[in-house]
Amino acid sequence: MRIVFMGTPEFAVPVLGALCGAGYEIAAVISQPDREKDKKGNVIATPVKRYASENGLNCLQFDRVSQHVAELKALKPDVMITAAYGQLLSADVLDVAPLGVLNVHASILPEYRGSSPIQTALLCGESETGVTIMKTDIGMDTGDILSMVKVPVLCSDNAQTLTDKLSGIGAELLVKTLPDYAAGKIKPIKQDDSKATHCKKIIKADALIDWKSSAHEISCKVRAFNPWPVAFSYLDGVPFKIYAAEEVKGNFGAAGTVTVSANNMTVACGEGGLKLLSVQIPGKKVLPIADFLRGKKIVNQSVLNND
Repeated sequence: MRIVFMGTPEFAVPVLGALCGAGYEIAAVISQPDREKDKKGNVIATPVKRYASENGLNCLQFDRVSQHVAELKALKPDVMITAAYGQLLSADVLDVAPLGVLNVHASILPEYRGSSPIQTALLCGESETGVTIMKTDIGMDTGDILSMVKVPVLCSDNAQTLTDKLSGIGAELLVKTLPDYAAGKIKPIKQDDSKATHCKKIIKADALIDWKSSAHEISCKVRAFNPWPVAFSYLDGVPFKIYAAEEVKGNFGAAGTVTVSANNMTVACGEGGLKLLSVQIPGKKVLPIADFLRGKKIVNQSVLNND
C-alpha cells in the first residue's frame, strides 16, 4: 500500500515510524513549514521533518496543502494518513487517494474535536481519554469512526506523558486498522454530533493562573500545560513557572498567599491549597521545590499574583 503521511509535532512521529516499521511504502511525508526557532534564532525543523530526514523519506512542506493538489495526485497514494498535521483539508485533498484520508486523533470522538484534545482532557480533569482512527471528511474531526482505544488518565499524567502514551497507542491502532479498512472489513460508525465537544488552540495566555480557582482546577492546569506553555504566576513582578504540583486540603489564607515551611511551598487557592513540586524563574533551571528554596529566599506569606 502506498501512503502519503501528513503530520507535524512529536505526536505524529511514532505513527509515521509504525507505518515504516510495518513495511508500508511512504510516497512522501508532508509537514507544516518550520516555524519554531532556538535561542540563537535558528529555525528548527518540525519533529516529523527531522524523522523523515533521518530515515531517508521525501518531506514536503506546504503553507496551504489545498494549493498543492496536483503534487499530491502525482504521488499516486492509495491512502493518506494524518496525525496532528495542523491544517484543515479541502474536498480536493480528501479525494486525492482512492481510500481517502485517515486521521489519528487523540480523544474519544466525538469528545474534544479540535487542536488540543490532550491538554483539554487534562484541563477538564478527565479520568479517561483515548485515540480514535477516523475517516476524515470536510468538517473538524467529524468523520466516521473506524476504530478506538480508551486509556485511563493517571493522576501523575501531564501533557507530555499523555502525548507519549497516546501517540504510541495510536500508532499501534492505526497499523492494526489499516489492513482491515483497505480490505473493506470495517463498517465505519457515524459520530453522534449531539455529544460533540470542542477544544481550541492553546496560547501562552491560557497558562496564567487565577489563584481564586480551586486547587483542583489549578492542578489540572499545571498538568495540562507541562511542557508547554507551562502554568505561571508572578512573584514580586517576575514570572514564576510551575511544572508540577499537587492539591492539598485546608485553608491557607487569601488566594495566592504563600506558606513556606522547611522544604515545602504551598499556595492558597480559592478552595484548598497547591503544594508546589517543581518550579522555574527566568534565567534559572527547572528545579525541585526544595532545591529552589535553598537557592532563593521566599518570605512566608508572600503573594503570587497575575502581574
